[in-house]
Amino acid sequence: MRWMSKRKRQRKPGHRHALPNSASNESLPAGAPATGNGSSRSATKRVFGTIAVIAAVVAALFILVVGQIDFSSGSMTASAKPAHGKALYQQYCVGCHGFEGRGEFNWQNRERGAPALDSSGHAWHHEDAQLLGMILDKPAPDSKMPPWRGVLTREDALDIIAYMKTTWTPHIRDNCQGAKHMNCM
Repeated sequence: MRWMSKRKRQRKPGHRHALPNSASNESLPAGAPATGNGSSRSATKRVFGTIAVIAAVVAALFILVVGQIDFSSGSMTASAKPAHGKALYQQYCVGCHGFEGRGEFNWQNRERGAPALDSSGHAWHHEDAQLLGMILDKPAPDSKMPPWRGVLTREDALDIIAYMKTTWTPHIRDNCQGAKHMNCM
């Protein structure tokens, strides 16, 4: 290629092999590659190099984000300890929600009575993140339930949720929690 650039002559306007004005180097914007001297090839290489770098960065970010997602379970309690959750439930929750999570007597007809947490209640209508917030920060401003943040850790609360799920029927536990609850009503 080097031998070609030595042999090429500068084409002068009016010469019979001159480039039309629209394609001449003078009509190109500043910084644009000149035609006929190999610089358009290097510009193409720079463009493809930039595209390759951007693609590599996007691929790395995609792998990083996907690596943070646990596809084995949509649940925050996948690694929780239900046995520990049961002990905590018996210590902190059973007084209001009852053994096995059946709730206060007539809880549906009482104003802010402690609801059932088993399959007969409403807990499975909520995602794990919502249940976690209810336990740690109080389900509603007028709820009798105290916020447990500072008493229970996040992991403790997730263990309690994992225990609660053991009181749900397998169908509800596997198919109906959270947004999917509308399919199970």
